[in-house]
Amino acid sequence: MKLLLIPDKFEGSLTSEAFADAFVSGMKKLGKPFSTQYIKATDGGEGFLNTVAKYRPCISVDVISENPKGEPIRSYYLYNKQSNSAYIELANTSGLQLLSYDERNPMLTSTYGTGLQIKDAIEKGIKHIYIGLGASATNDGGIGIASALGYDFLDDKGEVLMPLGSSLQLIKSIDESRVIAQLKDVDIFMVHDVANPLFGKDGAAFVYAKYKGASENSIMELNKGLIRLNKVVSEKYKVFYNDLPGAGAAGGAAFGLKTFLGAKGLGAMDFSVELSGLKQLLNQEKFDYIITGEGKIDEQNLNSKLLQGVIKLGKNYKIPVITICGALQISKDALKGKGVFDVLEIQDTSKDLDYNMKNAAQLLSAKTAEYFI
Repeated sequence: MKLLLIPDKFEGSLTSEAFADAFVSGMKKLGKPFSTQYIKATDGGEGFLNTVAKYRPCISVDVISENPKGEPIRSYYLYNKQSNSAYIELANTSGLQLLSYDERNPMLTSTYGTGLQIKDAIEKGIKHIYIGLGASATNDGGIGIASALGYDFLDDKGEVLMPLGSSLQLIKSIDESRVIAQLKDVDIFMVHDVANPLFGKDGAAFVYAKYKGASENSIMELNKGLIRLNKVVSEKYKVFYNDLPGAGAAGGAAFGLKTFLGAKGLGAMDFSVELSGLKQLLNQEKFDYIITGEGKIDEQNLNSKLLQGVIKLGKNYKIPVITICGALQISKDALKGKGVFDVLEIQDTSKDLDYNMKNAAQLLSAKTAEYFI
């Protein structure tokens, strides 16, 4: 039996590598011949740079940047000399993992630090920049990134606003007089795994801000702020990017990247396929199953681009897709309706969440052995 493994991480529990190891451990218990090929994919969030480093020879470029609260930090991005490309992970400077639980508040956080990394790459003469979006602590519509590159967002008195979520509703105009000249000569790509619009019930604030520490009132204010940002942008530039699929990624950073940096969107799975050379592998070898995985599957991530990308690969190459998850919070029929061959839920429902997360590797190994026996 030949198995192709393309799992996502189990957030807070298993890396994708640990998933693969646990799966192989379960298969070995069967005493049957099998082989596996592991593909490290990315959703654009935490671990984006690790995925790039697996498939591209890169050097690390150190940058003094800022965390989401504006505090100075040491950060880095990756550089591939052959293609003159930089790879930047937004979570590396603007991510939730950089803040304690009590510090999280998207009214007061910014993507400015990510902008400093982009600016550093541009000033070094790098012509292609790939930015992984995900796991952000922000909801600033990307004005932090834009501010680092010279855009100034002004209130009704002409005063420059701090590029924070709380400033969005106060934006009256945009000043481009300080924008760095080299920006127009760079190709920028944003890699993400969501399809949310900028604002509204499915937008950045209503779907994600709560998990970034926003109160119910703040969520309403942030949504109003994103509407305001879009109004100013559409009037000034005559563009309407708010409803583009994924505009709400990373608290609307995708909208800002598209508007102010001319960035192009790349689906996380499409990026992973290209990066890993997966199409060439599938054209050369035959697999019995594709195995993918998510820590939790609910209505929100049912439509994740990574999961949908794996399903699409399975359909294109006529390989059944089996999804393994920690917790399944929708019906199996819903997943099978999307094209999944089968679903395995590994959690021990008699135990609490903490137990299941700490013992995910053992549970996955046992469920694998039980299923393929």
